[in-house]
Amino acid sequence: MRLLTFPLAIALFSSGAGCGSPQVRPRNEDQSRKVAPLPACVLKLPARRVASVGTRRKLTEEQVVKLLFPAFDEKEKSLPRDTTTCTGAPAFEGPAFRDAKLVRRSGWPLVTQEGDLTYGSGGDGLKLVWIRTHTLPDLSAAGPLAVIRSGERFAELFAIGSYRGAPDRVALSTVRMGGEYLVTVTDDGCTGHKSGTACQTSMTVLLPRKGKLAPLVEVPLERIAYSGRSERGSMGVLEYRLSSVPEFRDGGVKIVEQVRVKDDTGRDLRKAEHERLVTFDDTGAPKTNEPSLWDQMVAPETTPAPRPNKP
Repeated sequence: MRLLTFPLAIALFSSGAGCGSPQVRPRNEDQSRKVAPLPACVLKLPARRVASVGTRRKLTEEQVVKLLFPAFDEKEKSLPRDTTTCTGAPAFEGPAFRDAKLVRRSGWPLVTQEGDLTYGSGGDGLKLVWIRTHTLPDLSAAGPLAVIRSGERFAELFAIGSYRGAPDRVALSTVRMGGEYLVTVTDDGCTGHKSGTACQTSMTVLLPRKGKLAPLVEVPLERIAYSGRSERGSMGVLEYRLSSVPEFRDGGVKIVEQVRVKDDTGRDLRKAEHERLVTFDDTGAPKTNEPSLWDQMVAPETTPAPRPNKP
C-alpha cells in the first residue's frame, strides 16, 4: 500500500496596484515531506483511542518488525526461514550474513525478543532501526538495517539493507549531503579500549536509493596501532594514531585527517595532516582523489603489532 497524497508548497502573490507589503506565504505544510523521498513500503496502523493529530506515534517493536517483514507473525513474534523484506528482497542474504548464525539456537522460525532492536534518530522525523538477527564468531552481530518513519495512521519504510558490527558500540544517525540524505553507522572500537592495544573507530556511510540502503564508503574516524620497529631518535614501541573528521558536501565527503607518531615516552616524532575528497557517481560508486594519510605513513606490517604491557 502506498501513500498517494503529499503536501505541496504553494506561494501566494498579492495583486492590484499600489506598493503594499507582500502577503506572507503560509507555513502549514509538513516540512519533512518536502525533503524525504517517497516511501518504499507503508503499513497501516490500528486506530488509537485518542489520536493526536499532527504528531508521530511511537511504534512498538512488533509494528517495526511487521513493517520490515510482512510475513512476521505478531502473535508468535516469529519470522519464517524464507521471509522477504517488504520490498520483496531476500531478508538474510549478502556479505553481512556470511558465516553468521541465528541469535536463537532453537533455529527457524526466528523468534524476536525485546532488546533485539537498536534505534537511531535522524532529521525530518526519520528513524533508523537495526534488527540483530544473527551472531558471528567474533561476537559481532548482523541483521537488517532500515530507515522508517511513523505517523498517526501509517508507518513508512524508505530503505532497507543490512549491517554487521558490534552490538554494544554502534550508533545510528543521518546526515545531509547536498540534496541527499545519508545513513551513518558509527562503530566505536576505541572508547574504553585497553591501553596499549590496537583499535579502530569507523563510520559506514550508506545511501538510500530505490528502497535499498547501498554502502558508499567507510571512514576511519580513529585508529591506533603499535610497532616494535624503531625510528631515529625513538625509544621503545612506537604508537601510530589517526584522527579524522568527515564533512559532508554536495556530491561528496571531505575528510580531514591527522596522523601522529609517538615513542614509548609519549614524545611526538612525526605529525602530518591533509584533506582528501571522496565523491560518488550516479550509481553511488565512490572515488577518492588520493589515498588515506594512514596508508601513506604507516607500513602494512606495522598495524597489527601489539604493545607490551609495562611492568
